[in-house]
Formats: sequence, structure tokens, C-alpha cells
Amino acid sequence: MTIRRSLRASLRRVGSATAVGLSVCASAWAAFAITGLGEPEPKPAVLPTLRERVFVDRIDIDAFHKGNLHAHSAESDGDVPPADVYRWYRDHGYAFVALTDHNRRIDPASYAHLERPTFAILPGEEITMTGAGKPVHVNAICHRRKIGGGTFDTKSLALTFALEKIEEQGAIALVNHPNFDRALDLDDLWGARATTLLEIWSGHPYVYSAGVDGRPSHEELWASMLSRGADVFGVAVDDSHHFATNPTAKPARPGRAWIATFASTPDKVTRDGVCNAIRAGQFYASSGAELTRIAVAERTITIRPADPMARVEFIGPGSTVLSASNAAGEGAVYRMRGDEEWVRARIVDSRGEIAWTQPFRTMVREAAPVP
Repeated sequence: MTIRRSLRASLRRVGSATAVGLSVCASAWAAFAITGLGEPEPKPAVLPTLRERVFVDRIDIDAFHKGNLHAHSAESDGDVPPADVYRWYRDHGYAFVALTDHNRRIDPASYAHLERPTFAILPGEEITMTGAGKPVHVNAICHRRKIGGGTFDTKSLALTFALEKIEEQGAIALVNHPNFDRALDLDDLWGARATTLLEIWSGHPYVYSAGVDGRPSHEELWASMLSRGADVFGVAVDDSHHFATNPTAKPARPGRAWIATFASTPDKVTRDGVCNAIRAGQFYASSGAELTRIAVAERTITIRPADPMARVEFIGPGSTVLSASNAAGEGAVYRMRGDEEWVRARIVDSRGEIAWTQPFRTMVREAAPVP
């Protein structure tokens, strides 16, 4: 698979006012040591280079745009026309939505009259495939042309097809619901690690986000991918189908999960702005918990949930919980130890609803030698 990642890497480092490179200065080493008679030893010609780990991006966000990246209409297996789906999300306070009907791309231009300065419609399509008899579904987000699905001999071939077709259009790939029909395991997902997004929580009752039959949860699969070194962002979605009907089985209703992108202009939403934020990982995911501030400085992360009683866990590679505390007034703060490769936060509010930040990457900086 030849999936290029350079665009996303550059966007993550310099692509916006909320994610810029940092410069830091390390504390100087001692210029000399004192020997037995109090005589200073000569300074070495070149002192060892100092190395320290700092956060790559500086962030301080207190405004977010809420949106959903997985929804269906009567154009595939939903129960209302596209216009009704768009209206539901717009009228319930969402800033954007992508309609992702199976192997269908609904042109947002046909529904531009439903958009508002605070509500944007994103292009979307659920590329619906089978691989080795298992369902393999990948959402294309912000793409220009219909892709369509197919039947493949292996799950790997199906994933490769979708990811490469999405990349050809410079769009965003979201690998959906690994536990649906017990379809995708960690090795399958690792083979698809070039994806931009992975579904870690879904409002659909039959995709088993929390795990099933001994299979790990979607969040655990994401955590394992991160620990292996994948650069994948976790999303939460509705996968909504039922807006008007009341099926006897468990319905897949809207309003159960979302992502919230960083909003540099809180009162204005644009399609390009949302697509760029998603592509760069500038968002958090939620099954219902809300955040009011995310701040990342050189050595600290601050997370302020809307619920002051929420518990905030800061997690590193290997799903290690680095620290945990209640948020309280100004939020929970994590201070770097210096050995972390990345840190992400998991927030559980007093109702049991969850929010997840993306991993905040760290890097080693070298300070100039002391002359």
C-alpha cells in the first residue's frame, strides 16, 4: 500500500494557529566542578548537548464545533430523506454533519439552502465492502466523487482499496466499527494504519463498541494501535438510521455521539475549515461528556470538562494511566515527567459519559551547548 502521510504530518505541525511548533530552552549545565583544593577544573571545549522532551503543539482552545461523521438517510438504509437528516442535526445544535449512505455520495451543493453560517454539510460516503465474507466499511469524508464498494478475497484487500481511493481524492478515511459482525481485529487494523480516523465509539447498538465475545472494545483497539506506533485519530459517531420510525429492535438514533473540532471562529463554520481540522486531529471525541477547554503548553496539558465532578485520566503508551484526578474548578493538569512519547486524556463525567482527546505528541529537543 502506498499511502502518503506527508500532508497530514505537515498540517499537524504548522497547519493552524492552534498547532504551532515550540521553542524551549533547557537549563544550563554547570560550567565547572570544584575539586579538592577549591581550584576550578577547566571547562571542556564542548559540553554535552542537552536533551529534553516537550510537546510538539501549543493549544489553548475554549470553543468547539460539534459534528457527526456517520449518518444514513433513505438513500440507503436510513428512514428519512437527506434533507430531514440535515435538518435534525442543524436544529439540535450541531455545527456540521456528513451523510454517509452506503456506496452513495450525496452532493452537499444540492442541499446548500439548508446550510447556515453556523452549520455546514460535509460530503460523505460509507464505502461498503466484504472481505473474506466479513463486512468492511470505511467512510470517505470530504471527498469529491463517489467511490463505491465491492467484494474482495481478503479484508486487507478491501481496506487497501478504500484507503487508496480516498487518498486519490485527498479526502479523509474513517475505518468503521471493527466489532460489527466481529469483522476486524488488531492485525487487520494495523494493516490499515494509514487511515486518518478510527471509530472508537458508536451510538449504533449492534456494532459493540464496548467489545463482544471476548473481543476488545474499539477504544482498546485504538490504544493498541497507538502503542504500536500508528498515527490514527479516534472518533465517536452516531451511525444514525432511525429518525422517524420506531423499530421493535434497538434503534440507531441520532444525538448519541460526536466529535468537537477546535473553533478559531466560534460563530462561523466552513466546510474547508472543518475538513482541515479533522484531517489535522484538532478535535475531541465524545459519547456525551463535554469539554470547555483544552490547553497544551511546553510541559503541561490542562483539560477542563463541563462537569466539574468529571474524572480525567491521562494515558500514555501501553494504556498506562499516568495520572488521574477529578477536574474541579480550572480543570485537571498533567505535568510531563520527560519520558512520554505521547499523552492522551480520557474523561468520564458524573453520568458515566466519556470524552477522549487525541494523543498529544511529544518530541526531543536539543538545547545549544553552553559556550
